Amino acid sequence: MKESLVRSMAWLHTWSGLLVGWLLFVIFVGGTLACFDSELDDWMRPWLHEARLPEQPRFDPALAWAQAHHPDAHAWYVLAGNARDRATEAYVYFDDGSHLRQTLHPVTGEPVPDTAGGEFFFTLHYDLHAGTFGMYVVGFAGMMMLVALVAGVITHRRLFADFFVFRPRAGGQRAWLDGHNLTGVLGLPFHLVMAYTGVAIFVANYMLAGVQVAYDGDVFRFYEEAGDLYERPEEGRPLSRLASADALLADAQRRLGQRVAWVSVHHPDDASATIAFGGDHSRAVAWNFEQVFYDAADGRFLHHTAPPGSGYGTYTFMGGLHMAQFGGSLVRALYFLLGLSGCVMIATGLQVWVRKRARQVAAAGALSGYGLVRGLNVGVVAGMPLAAAALLLANRLLPMDLADRAGAEVASFVWAWGLAAAWGAWRDRAGRGWRDLFAITAVLLAALPVANLLVTPDSALPATLARGDGALAAVDLVAWAFALAFAAMARRAYRRATAAPAAERLREAAA
Repeated sequence: MKESLVRSMAWLHTWSGLLVGWLLFVIFVGGTLACFDSELDDWMRPWLHEARLPEQPRFDPALAWAQAHHPDAHAWYVLAGNARDRATEAYVYFDDGSHLRQTLHPVTGEPVPDTAGGEFFFTLHYDLHAGTFGMYVVGFAGMMMLVALVAGVITHRRLFADFFVFRPRAGGQRAWLDGHNLTGVLGLPFHLVMAYTGVAIFVANYMLAGVQVAYDGDVFRFYEEAGDLYERPEEGRPLSRLASADALLADAQRRLGQRVAWVSVHHPDDASATIAFGGDHSRAVAWNFEQVFYDAADGRFLHHTAPPGSGYGTYTFMGGLHMAQFGGSLVRALYFLLGLSGCVMIATGLQVWVRKRARQVAAAGALSGYGLVRGLNVGVVAGMPLAAAALLLANRLLPMDLADRAGAEVASFVWAWGLAAAWGAWRDRAGRGWRDLFAITAVLLAALPVANLLVTPDSALPATLARGDGALAAVDLVAWAFALAFAAMARRAYRRATAAPAAERLREAAA
């Protein structure tokens, strides 16, 4: 019975991982890069690197821009610049659920060129840039990952013993399996927590029964009640005037006991409009949803949110644990490294599946479907890092005054990934796909700090190191570190590819 359980769990582990393996790799890469999404946003806006943040954030210029361009929106939301990302960002939300973003200068409030930035990877991580449908796809992948992790623990009876066995020189399937076991055990608690909390964040969307019964399917009303938010029903009369948010800032900070990080205005075209202030999420593990509300016309204080109940407090804790906004750069760096281990675990697991079936498929002569799987493996695993490097490089090479600059950066990501996947799949027939894509990725990453120096010298390593701007300098240094890693992987792939034909000739001679 025990052996039967292990065999069934091995089957479950293999197929639950394989069915969403490529998707999970994309999600993990996006989430790993999103650990430093704000730092990437800042690096990708060199036109703001000389800006110095004011002692107190200024919200009125951003609200004036929103009022001038989108007075009939459902809500405005303005995020002040901070030490991680100095830009002011204005978000406009509409009644149909859509929204737009405008980047503003933190001092003058003037619109500045936008970038796909780190937010591109953050959105890729949680909904694949496919909205609600993508969110459900990612949720399904997260559930399958939980199944694969639990089944993997049951299957690998020597799991923790194998953690201390890594034989990279063994080559072939043995090396891939050792890498899969090592990274799987190394990050097992992290991977379990990330998979579970990632699904739990959208629990109200995935488990609709309670919201349907108690709130008639109105998810937003559920969150308003759970978080003690304050919103008045619309009166149907225009707002007479919009009070100054900057004038209310001191009182809001006194009531909150912390620095204000953002301000929002709900129903800005109606007399029921309110102005809300809130802090950031860096003070504790749990998300910080504490807010104070004021009348948008006369600035009269209206409401201060109560501490969350035990259920909602647990939810905010799990959400904060997943998002890693607490603990500063060291915690985010730890999440980044553990995220990398997850990327390696998924990539090596996929390659183990491919290698394990290579001889079986070759002996059966059914190479068409197997060739497709091999090609997809190369295209996804080796193609996505190349596409991410292409996006960062495009940020420096595209003209500063280009219309829809952010869209052009995203297009460079999509085209680079598509071309890389096609090239890698075609070249993999000769065993050269991995080598080619790893080598190109190494070249792109090595060129990134060089392009930064040539195009924006004030944002390049010599300047950032001289003025002690560690976050900007770290992007260039990490790019070089990854360039070395991909160059080493390309060299190893080249050796394996050239050794394979020689080994095949020896086998034929022996036969």
